[in-house]
Amino acid sequence: MRAVFRILPHTSEICLEVRAPDWPSFYRAAAQGLLAVYGLRPGRSGPKTLRLCCKGDSPEDVLVAWLSELIYLIGAKRTVPSGMEVAEAGPLGFTAALRVRTEKALSLEREVKAATYHGLEVAANRTRIMARVILDV
Repeated sequence: MRAVFRILPHTSEICLEVRAPDWPSFYRAAAQGLLAVYGLRPGRSGPKTLRLCCKGDSPEDVLVAWLSELIYLIGAKRTVPSGMEVAEAGPLGFTAALRVRTEKALSLEREVKAATYHGLEVAANRTRIMARVILDV
């Protein structure tokens, strides 16, 4: 199984569904899905590397923290991840190295305000991890 994401219709927000065979690819697919919601493509490799660590008391906390960090980088800092390595990943946290580029005139299809806990579910078994998260746009 390869990691994938889908953007699903929702009444007033956007539902992002993520499926992956393991935790590192799960967090990468969640980031790729968020970029797609913004209408961003990773593109050329960025000149800087950011190291991030996301931890939480539950897989749901970690997913919201990860997406929230990316929303902040894109929305407030106009910084776009162009590549990422996820290491030491599990249900309660991970570390990531992001190649990033900053674009002062960043053009977005839509703004994402937040990743919410509303309807959030993360389910994992031995062969796959699946999550649905509502993004406030």
